[in-house]
Amino acid sequence: MFCGHYVGWTKSRFTGLIKYMNKEYFFGKTLLELGAGHGHNGNEMSKLGAIVTSSDALLDHLDNLNNLYPHIKTKIIDADNDKIEEKYDIILHWGLLYHLGEIESHLKNVSENCNLLLLETEVSDSDDNLFYVSTDESGYDQAFNKKGIRPSPNYVEKILKNNGFNFFMVKDCILNSDFHIYDWEITDSKTWKHGHRRFWICWKGIESPINTHL
Repeated sequence: MFCGHYVGWTKSRFTGLIKYMNKEYFFGKTLLELGAGHGHNGNEMSKLGAIVTSSDALLDHLDNLNNLYPHIKTKIIDADNDKIEEKYDIILHWGLLYHLGEIESHLKNVSENCNLLLLETEVSDSDDNLFYVSTDESGYDQAFNKKGIRPSPNYVEKILKNNGFNFFMVKDCILNSDFHIYDWEITDSKTWKHGHRRFWICWKGIESPINTHL
C-alpha cells in the first residue's frame, strides 16, 4: 500500500512545491493533511518544520501512519461527511478531491479553516466551469464512500474564487511522475484520463507565497 509509483510521485510533488515556494515558509506552521493514507506526504511536511496533523477516513490507514510516524498527530475525517472544526495555517489536499462525492461544500469548509491550501487532484479534460464526471470507486486508495468526481480545472477554480482564494496553477513537467501528468493540454474532449492532474497553490488573507525568484 502507498508504495511503488507513490514513492516517485511524493518526490516529484515536493520537488515542484519547493520550486515555487521557499521551503522555509513551512517552518512552525500548523498543517492539516487530508486523505493522508499512510501519511508519507505529511511526514515530508514535518521534515520542513510544519506542525502536522494527518487525517483519513480509514482507521487502518491511521493505525499504519501512527506506527510509521509516531510524531504526527492523527484524526479521523471523512471529507464527504465530516467538517473540519479547527483552523490551520495550511491544509495539504493532495489526491483527495476527486475521491469525494461533491466538492463545493467541502472546499467552502476548507476555505474557512486555512490561509494556504495546497491542492492537487485528477481532473477532466474540459474548459467548462460546471463540468464534472461522477465515478464509482472501490479500493484502499479510492473513494471511502464509493463515489468520486472528476471536475474540470475551471470548475475547481470557480469554487476557489467563490471562496476568496487567490491561486497559482503549477503546470510544470517537474511534477510529472510515472503516469501522473500535470503539464498536459486541455482539448475539451469532455472525458477524463487516469493520471491527468492539476496542482494549485491557493491563498487568502495573506501575501502571495509564490517564490518571487522564479
